[in-house]
Amino acid sequence: MTTPTPPTTPDLAQRQAGVASLHQRVITVLTWGWRIGAGLLVLGLALTLVRGEQLPDQALLPNAILADLLAGRAAGVVDLAIILLIATPVVATAVVALGFWQRHEKRYTAITLLVLLVLILSVVVSLR
Repeated sequence: MTTPTPPTTPDLAQRQAGVASLHQRVITVLTWGWRIGAGLLVLGLALTLVRGEQLPDQALLPNAILADLLAGRAAGVVDLAIILLIATPVVATAVVALGFWQRHEKRYTAITLLVLLVLILSVVVSLR
């Protein structure tokens, strides 16, 4: 026995299309953030092995990361990869919040902004 499906109204179809578009944007952010971050991590680890460099046991401060990158040190590449991998879900959450806001979904916008706040506070606290 098959379950009857509810009739699709034009409004419902439009809402579903909008959610599918938002879903695709989030997938794109997560996919490319992960790919670029993982690629940088592999590159940094390969540089470490090839050059015989040692990686520090703590993450560098942003200005030190930039200095290491400009000097071509592997630690800067690895730390940049870690920052990118941490930032990817934060950016994806911001994309979701923006998508809900554009669709005038106040409740979901508020919930997503709360999640975004928790993610940002977690990053800030972890840097102390």
